[in-house]
Amino acid sequence: MKYLRNFYYWIKFLFTDPEKVTIHPRYNMHLKYGFSCGGKHYYRCLHDYDIRENRFRYLRTYYQEVQNKLTSQDINAFCDKAMEEINNGKPIDAGKILDEMKYRSTWLFEPTSLFKYASVIYFDLSENIEDYDVIYNQDKIKLWSKKKGVLRMFLQELMTGLDELLSLSKNDFQYYMERLQEAKEKQQKLIYNKENLKNNELTDVTI
Repeated sequence: MKYLRNFYYWIKFLFTDPEKVTIHPRYNMHLKYGFSCGGKHYYRCLHDYDIRENRFRYLRTYYQEVQNKLTSQDINAFCDKAMEEINNGKPIDAGKILDEMKYRSTWLFEPTSLFKYASVIYFDLSENIEDYDVIYNQDKIKLWSKKKGVLRMFLQELMTGLDELLSLSKNDFQYYMERLQEAKEKQQKLIYNKENLKNNELTDVTI
């Protein structure tokens, strides 16, 4: 049934300008065009509050994953709080705050989390948007992760607090992502060796 539905919508919109599709043909929901990748066109709800409840649960979970990193705003907040404790004569408490900041600074920005977050927001017209099909969206993520520019687009469209990253030149950005990939692979090896994971179904992102 899913494949028949996919074929139906593929035929229906084969000769339609994807940017002119503003109403979901199945759910009668207002849409806006997002981007095209691998021959498929992806949309998002015109208003994010239109995301259905079951799907929104995944959105909230993945958003929290994306936010589990140290931003420049976080650093300023940590420093302000530490300085406040020092001025109040509490250097020990200030030390605890700085230790927390040091710990948070070891967290990597995780591209896989951003792809998962984007997979909830963006959908093709054959997808069930009343819920979230994990397997179907793993395939979407695998497709997106192989296309240059998609990650950067998601950073621009979906993230805040990354101005310094987005202002990098194309070469500097590529260098940053290569170093990040190396660090990510080292962390994954440590996790696999420690926990002896055997789950080969994990979705990995090649940057």
